[in-house]
Amino acid sequence: MRQPSITLVVRGRPDRFGLQKLYLRYAWNYQTNYIALTWKLLPKDWDPKAQTVKPKATLGGEGAIAVNTDLRNKLNKAFLIITELMAAGTAPSFEVFRTRFAGDRKQFESFSATALEILKKELAAKEVTHSTFKAYRAAIHKFIEIDGDLSIQQLTRDKILLFKTKMIATGKENMAAQYLRNLKVVYNKVLKFHRLKDLHSPFEDLEMKVERISDKKRLTVEEYMTLRKALSTFPEGNKDRETLRRFLIMCRGLRYSDTEQIKRQAHYFEMPDGDVTLRYLLKSARKTGTQEIVPISETDSQLLLHWQPDGSLFEPTDYKTYVARLKKVSQKLLGREITTHYGRHFTGDLILNSGLMDAEDVKKILGVTSGRIAEIYAQRDIKSLLRKFFKAVEGMEGE
Repeated sequence: MRQPSITLVVRGRPDRFGLQKLYLRYAWNYQTNYIALTWKLLPKDWDPKAQTVKPKATLGGEGAIAVNTDLRNKLNKAFLIITELMAAGTAPSFEVFRTRFAGDRKQFESFSATALEILKKELAAKEVTHSTFKAYRAAIHKFIEIDGDLSIQQLTRDKILLFKTKMIATGKENMAAQYLRNLKVVYNKVLKFHRLKDLHSPFEDLEMKVERISDKKRLTVEEYMTLRKALSTFPEGNKDRETLRRFLIMCRGLRYSDTEQIKRQAHYFEMPDGDVTLRYLLKSARKTGTQEIVPISETDSQLLLHWQPDGSLFEPTDYKTYVARLKKVSQKLLGREITTHYGRHFTGDLILNSGLMDAEDVKKILGVTSGRIAEIYAQRDIKSLLRKFFKAVEGMEGE
């Protein structure tokens, strides 16, 4: 009985980076078949005679030594199977060989398919909010668009760096950092699902910090005052007025999604402080679950707090419709388009530049935290925070 011929070959169509896959070539009885292996490399980095990867090859996160060790183990396993089949007098057909070669090795679906399956189950079980699900899904889809649909074993640090580089090249540093954080969370979920160890550590040594928003995307104090003063020029109930009113509330630190839930009875509070009354909104952010404290001055309460008959602060509005209206009215009043998140960044910039408030104050007002969900703050802490905030914005209330 003739023994099969087994070799490693680079074949197939190159991907966008010129990388081709390595295959185990199995030739027997005038038939040739191939088994795809994990690795991809440039053809120039492969030594077909030595059946090894050349030093300093481009291998997606692994060194040539590690890859060659893996390939040598696969070849040894293949030849051992052939030896056993020949000794037993079993015809070494490709079907028999492939079954023995695969053994009990677990075949994993694509990273994205597994991740989305996990997230859908968590959403159905209400373990994540719909907005969180959408944020994770957006990161996964963007990753597929840039790096392709990979398996969990193929998701290496080089792939993550490529993703980040491509995003930054399009001027989306902040979005890249947000997507990377979301992908890291999802990656750990997939590892846990498959009971795998993090062998590649693709998210190590990556700069995750979101850069300060660019001057181009900042809302200036003058622009804020223009929008605030323009509010009174629109009649009650006017769509542009309601659009501006909601945005000015967001200039106190809220996300758009949080303005959809504000109820007078549940979220609005007043407390006496000497001769004045301190007013604020206190609610949990839909996106993160952290507590947000929204200072409301006396002028704000008259200008911005118009409660609906059901106790809501705003009428229900589709997000895309609202964004379109905000862009239109801001173009008219400011000469440029702005979006909902400008208000939240305006709050953070204002607090830090006031000289009266610090990063801890930012965390309390914006509802952000490092490492765990923020605690609900005691009333004496809220009083101190509100006094500092109103001191910081003194003179900005307008007429």
